[in-house]
Amino acid sequence: MKINKTGLLSGLVVAGSLFASISSASADTIKVGIANFGEHPQLNAAIAGFKEAMAENGFVEGTDVTYSESHTNFDASLVPQMITKLQSENPKLIYTVTTPVSQIAKQILAGSDIPIVFSAVTDPVAAKLVPSWDAGDTNMTGASDLQDIAAVLEFTRKLLPDAKRLAIPYNPGEANDVALLEKVEELAPAAGFSVVSVGIDNVNDILQRITSVAGKADVIYTPASNLIQP
Repeated sequence: MKINKTGLLSGLVVAGSLFASISSASADTIKVGIANFGEHPQLNAAIAGFKEAMAENGFVEGTDVTYSESHTNFDASLVPQMITKLQSENPKLIYTVTTPVSQIAKQILAGSDIPIVFSAVTDPVAAKLVPSWDAGDTNMTGASDLQDIAAVLEFTRKLLPDAKRLAIPYNPGEANDVALLEKVEELAPAAGFSVVSVGIDNVNDILQRITSVAGKADVIYTPASNLIQP
């Protein structure tokens, strides 16, 4: 199944269709696990979109499907425990939100018959969730939230015609952040920008690292980073 890059909701409609093909034979209420990294408006919107797509595909919450939702308040050390708990509930599917959660779910659920649908993942190929943009992996598919970086840079250029240096804070330990940084570095010269990368691997260092960019950059582009955005 091709990984959808054009929009979260449309990608989750595909996921709903996948789930329908798995469970259409059952007349009973089925259970779906939802593994989120933490409470955040964007991540909550992804979950809402998933439920909406499920309902559009005939799985109405409370009637056809029940959801078991959990999050770790952005504590990566608690993700294995969360996934194991959801697995013990024998769901028909687990919906994972963000790259770290999806990566750990893939490891823990390897060899099981529980399908995984991911979202809020920027580059599922770089994160080794799927082998390519054209195909999912065994029992795994989902939707990417990768932005059109060329369009972002073009818009930034129109807003700030005199800007030359673009800073991008990122977490060196997260595949999403590294993949996005590499994409920005690839496309920035064509838009007339040099890139100032700002590595941040601890939430307590965010303010200091961002402040250190003063005088070194003309504009800061904040990526969809699980460490930086919350």
